[in-house]
Amino acid sequence: MLKYFTLLRPRQWIKNLLLFFPPFFGGNIFSLQPELIFFPFLAFCAAASGGYIINDIKDIDADRNHKEKQFRSIAHGDISLAAAVFFALLLVLVAFISAVFVSHWFFFYLTVYFLNSVAYSFFLKHFVILDIFIISFGFLIRVLAGGEAFCVHVSDWLFMTVFLVSLFLAAGKRMGELVSMEGDAYRHRQSLARYTPAFLEGTLWFSAAAALVTYGLYTIEVEGGLFYTVPLAAFGLLRYIYIAMEGRGDPTEALLGDGSIMAVGIIWGLMIGFIVYR
Repeated sequence: MLKYFTLLRPRQWIKNLLLFFPPFFGGNIFSLQPELIFFPFLAFCAAASGGYIINDIKDIDADRNHKEKQFRSIAHGDISLAAAVFFALLLVLVAFISAVFVSHWFFFYLTVYFLNSVAYSFFLKHFVILDIFIISFGFLIRVLAGGEAFCVHVSDWLFMTVFLVSLFLAAGKRMGELVSMEGDAYRHRQSLARYTPAFLEGTLWFSAAAALVTYGLYTIEVEGGLFYTVPLAAFGLLRYIYIAMEGRGDPTEALLGDGSIMAVGIIWGLMIGFIVYR
């Protein structure tokens, strides 16, 4: 059973916490009914895991040439392709059934997210620049779906901030892959052969600066002292650039594996909670 659980990539479910950004920043996270929380989160976790399995099936040969991904269940041969396909279809079914219990628009957002994920796995990840936009869109759609699920308006500044931070994280992911795999990067992902460290570094600095500005403007719009969290956001962005250029740019691994980013993230969340809910 453990091999099937690892196939789900549960560590990646932390990305689905973006669903709760709109109600958290909106000040009504504690007024949500348990069932309102359960079905949206389940839907996106199941859809994400189904998408990851489809991606693993599609990339089985490339993963076998990757120094870390070669140990994934499908690439390593621990799970048959037939079992993986069945498991993926089951997860997708669970995702869409769960979405029905939320709303029609939430179902729409989930559908867009899943199609975006599948399209990325099959061909969009091979297009330079477009690939990082597709990755960032996956983050952004979660926030929009969360706003719909919990009936909270996503402000323009929050939308822009999430988009730019998502673009920043996607560029960091590519930078991490390019640095860690060195000369073998092109064997794992075609687009990596066309990226240069200088371009990705420039994208990181550009998106980080723009995200910090939009986040600062968002905190001023909200008022209540939220702008005091801007220095923490600046530190987190700089720290991520630092570790991405070391070859550790996966967003989930950066959040869960880097003590500095995790500590700043926790303090940032606690500060926002105190300011918004005091």
